[in-house]
Amino acid sequence: MKRIFTSLVFSWFIMNVTVMSQIYLPLTDNMVISGNSMIKVAAGNYIIQDAGQDGLIQINNASNVIIDGDSVEVNGVNYSGYAIRINNSDHIQIKNFTTVNHFYYAVYITNSNHILINNCNFSYNKVDSSGWISVWTGYTSALGGGVMAYNCDSINVYGNLMKYQNDGVALYNCKKAMIHYNDFAWNTSYGIRMYFTDSSSINNNNCAHVNRPLTDPSDCAALLMIVSNVNRVEFNDLSYSGDGVFLGQYQYSTIPNNNYFAYNDCSGSPHNAIEATFADGNVYKHNLCNESQYGLWLGYSFNSVVDSNQIMYNTVSGIAVDRGINNQFTNNWIVQNPQGVELWEGSPPATGYTGFTSHDYRIDSNLFEGNSLAITASSTDHMLVRDNQFIKNYEAIYFEGVTTQDTITRNLFDRSLTFDMSNNSANDIPAVGNLFTINDTSFISAKINDKQDTASHGSIFWKPFTGMAAPVYDYTPPAELTEYPSTWYTYPEICWWLGIPEPMTITFDSVVKKTGGASVHLVTGTGWYNTCSYRDTGNIVARWDLSNYGYLRFWIKSTNTNLGAFQYFHVRIGNLSGGYFRYNSTGSILNQSLGVWKQYTVPLYGNASWPVEYHGNISLSDIDYVEVCTDSYGVGYELWLDGMEFLMATEVEAYPMPEFSCELFPNPASDIIQLNLQLPENEFVNIDCFDLSGNIAAHLYGSQLTAGEHVLPVGVRNFTPGIYIVQIQAGRYSGIRKLSVIR
Repeated sequence: MKRIFTSLVFSWFIMNVTVMSQIYLPLTDNMVISGNSMIKVAAGNYIIQDAGQDGLIQINNASNVIIDGDSVEVNGVNYSGYAIRINNSDHIQIKNFTTVNHFYYAVYITNSNHILINNCNFSYNKVDSSGWISVWTGYTSALGGGVMAYNCDSINVYGNLMKYQNDGVALYNCKKAMIHYNDFAWNTSYGIRMYFTDSSSINNNNCAHVNRPLTDPSDCAALLMIVSNVNRVEFNDLSYSGDGVFLGQYQYSTIPNNNYFAYNDCSGSPHNAIEATFADGNVYKHNLCNESQYGLWLGYSFNSVVDSNQIMYNTVSGIAVDRGINNQFTNNWIVQNPQGVELWEGSPPATGYTGFTSHDYRIDSNLFEGNSLAITASSTDHMLVRDNQFIKNYEAIYFEGVTTQDTITRNLFDRSLTFDMSNNSANDIPAVGNLFTINDTSFISAKINDKQDTASHGSIFWKPFTGMAAPVYDYTPPAELTEYPSTWYTYPEICWWLGIPEPMTITFDSVVKKTGGASVHLVTGTGWYNTCSYRDTGNIVARWDLSNYGYLRFWIKSTNTNLGAFQYFHVRIGNLSGGYFRYNSTGSILNQSLGVWKQYTVPLYGNASWPVEYHGNISLSDIDYVEVCTDSYGVGYELWLDGMEFLMATEVEAYPMPEFSCELFPNPASDIIQLNLQLPENEFVNIDCFDLSGNIAAHLYGSQLTAGEHVLPVGVRNFTPGIYIVQIQAGRYSGIRKLSVIR
């Protein structure tokens, strides 16, 4: 396909260029090229500054010119001037330059048309690593980079390298540009910058990793489009950039954009995968909008179509819209975001947009799975939520503010952990004709939070309903909750400040386990308020009566590259109506479990080590779920849970006192190790380290410790790499451990 397209490109020039002989010329400054010229620049490595800032090669008021730079390397030295300057010309081809670097722009084009730039390496030109970038400045304030075009028609940039500089290609006030199959990765401002540029095709380019490493990357983008309309953006890699796409109309928002974005990878942005503000009529289909702060930020956007995109693992919201109008979200996968779709009216409104409200949304045929809040709607009018699947979200749909004429119909609700629908507004909401996986009036009623629960709130009219299966109520918890066929989910919390997160996953691990066939394994890159939530399966509904139980016991093991970074640990058990008990650990649970299995017992009525908080209407006789909540200051980590079970008080008393144990983690080690020590009694603890010859290498610890668990950090960075023996003496208890020190 590429060969066919290349042939078509060259055919275009053959039809428009008069037959002419090729002229061989060495490169010099101020080379003026006349029309109907075919120039082959003599091969060589040139070090030439553009002294007059007017181009080494100058093409002015000319037509039908070919410049071939095969085997030509040009170094402009001081990041100023241009290798090639084209003005008021047409049918110009620039091709095959081996390298052009250290100029302000390699090629600078104004007031020209039918320009082809093919198979050139225009990298390492003007570059900045800090300073805020204004998106509104015109071409006279262009930042520098590969190619800049102003007021040009039909410029074709194909198959080039333009990397490690501010811009790849900058298009100002252009139309009908074709930018395709180029590599613009690792630039520091924009891969492609478009300013008042219309009717262009941007496809199959690599614009990944466009960031300013020394400043906030939110002003950088793989693709910038300012008041640029009727463009097609397809099959591009726009990942891991400040924004994947940044599109803005602002005071020009009355002009429809009608841009089409499809099959682009916009994931991994520390800001937004796609941002389109004050924009009208844009279509987003089949894009990857994952692992960013926001998947799509569409503030003050109108008439948008967001269809069939993958929107997963973002740290704040999948789709966020402030005061949007008539937007459609259809057929998307919206999975494991803190907020799947977030709609609201920001206050105060933006200047010039005082009368704008949030209204007329169609949210249709999407999959919402594992989000903390699938949909939040604040003061949103005429919202239709229809034919979606809400699969085991923490909470499915949440209303607040003044809502009018919102409708919820024909959706499937598969048991959110708390509420399927929560109406915190004073307005009534019709929600008829929905499908619930559990066909039970009392169960569904417990999943609806409205006027029946809080008198000042409006009602949710959800009857009549249809259900898929009659429930089987389980009044007794399973013998072990961390064994199949139990289901576990993890719910992300909003992380405003995080850069590029890793997806959170929770699976059964049959290799790393303590008891039974498997453990529950959490992997998270966010490290901010992560949960492991037990869920019942099939048509089983847990309504455990724990009033005769005394304890929850479980094993836990963790890994964390930043030792000691764990912040807190707590356990929650709750019911269908949103009430729960929260047990807050007063010890360093996760640090104690680094690299080793540790067993903990939580008293259901609380004690000094596990003080209990009461939230909502809650009783031990009506419990639906249990979850473990962890935090590590934003540092990614892994966690394993095993052997989780509810026990009677007599069962705990029958267990023997904890035994003496001491473990080293990590091992091998290069910097810091942790001594995880468990003492049955109060003892004076002495820990020494010996080399293999029996000589003492270091005295690691000596102090009185109380009975219980202790975490003792010890530095080994000054140890010579090798094998050591660590001896632990605590009264009548002793132990020997082998330690490997590496570099």
